[in-house]
Amino acid sequence: MHPKIGSLLSPFPRVELIPWETPVQYLPEVSEAVGADVYVKRDDLTGFGIGGNKIRKLEFLLGDALSKGCDTVITMGAVHSNHAFVTALAAKKFGLEPVLILRGREEPKGNYLLDRLMGIETRVFDVEKTAELAPIAEEVAEELRAKGKRPYLIPIGGASPIGTLGYVRAAGEIASQSTELGLEFDTIVDAVGSGGTLAGLTLGLSLIGSRAKPVGIGVGIFEGDVGAKVLKLAEDAGKLLGVSAKLERPRIYDYSFGAYGKIVKEVAELIRWVGTREGLLLDPVYTGKAFYGLMELAKTGELGERILFVHTGGLPGLFHYGEEMLRLMQKP
Repeated sequence: MHPKIGSLLSPFPRVELIPWETPVQYLPEVSEAVGADVYVKRDDLTGFGIGGNKIRKLEFLLGDALSKGCDTVITMGAVHSNHAFVTALAAKKFGLEPVLILRGREEPKGNYLLDRLMGIETRVFDVEKTAELAPIAEEVAEELRAKGKRPYLIPIGGASPIGTLGYVRAAGEIASQSTELGLEFDTIVDAVGSGGTLAGLTLGLSLIGSRAKPVGIGVGIFEGDVGAKVLKLAEDAGKLLGVSAKLERPRIYDYSFGAYGKIVKEVAELIRWVGTREGLLLDPVYTGKAFYGLMELAKTGELGERILFVHTGGLPGLFHYGEEMLRLMQKP
């Protein structure tokens, strides 16, 4: 851990969900294919539940909830949400009762199957956009308060200033690993949904004076200016830390293929290619799209000569959308 990052984060309550530093791995076949050195930060191996990037955010979010004496955690997402499942699972570990406010169809597969197997309370609504769940979550919080509960609301994806601290901390981890490995990255790339991961990397890399540039690959068409949202999250997290960092708006490239959660043949085929060449499993909603974008951009030189991809997890997505992926790959 970079000492400056460790010092800045030390006043904030944090539960431990990640018992190790996730490894940085070289990808030789990918590197040869794109003409640049590509590494992956294995945050799919964060060590709790299904792993993934949300675990880093939850260390600070649940630390905050417990420090405030809360007894219930409410969060939102699609029925296939990695964030919703691991939030609920981690809440249970620390004696907090989780309530998930979800959008979609109640099919027992992927993360929703895990929700049901773990006995997690879910409330599923037929709304068009995940953002429409926020007022419903507020109503549920009021309902629970009326019953004497003390709920803690976590936004979609854990994308709050407190949650963003998880990837400020990850930036410090990457910095120390880079020094140990003798590596200097030109860009650090991740999938962008709710934006908290990229915001944390943007702030963290700035605080330590890293020359590596944060780059986001957008995996959905979202309301508003995603780049502005990421920058504001980073700035708000900086205010929490009591620092005045001069932050640049990170580059974000659109590889949504038209919509969040849209499953496409190109990404399904890439997932197979990367899996069979590198033994690395990507998912069709987040990391598959992000890696597809990384490979296209790397071939043009847009990402520099040495690239680090932050693997944000999402393995259950393969089981949620597997049949659809197979159908797409069988088409000529």
